[in-house]
Amino acid sequence: MCIARVGKVVSVSAGKSVVRFFDGRTSEGVDTSLVDAPIGSFVEVFGSLAISKLGEAEARRRRSAWRELRKAALELKA
Repeated sequence: MCIARVGKVVSVSAGKSVVRFFDGRTSEGVDTSLVDAPIGSFVEVFGSLAISKLGEAEARRRRSAWRELRKAALELKA
């Protein structure tokens, strides 16, 4: 199963971006050359490649879903 993560572009330099994900972690060197992703935009990232750009409403929806899944996973561990 493939898992793509969603995050916000916080800096861009020569087609490579720093992306901050919902969990607060960042990934440097994300290749954004395939999508038009200026600073402040939300992208879906697989590995180190931005595979799509998301609107703010879709990014919020996915963040909410991610939080629900994370909460359920933590409850299962308890």
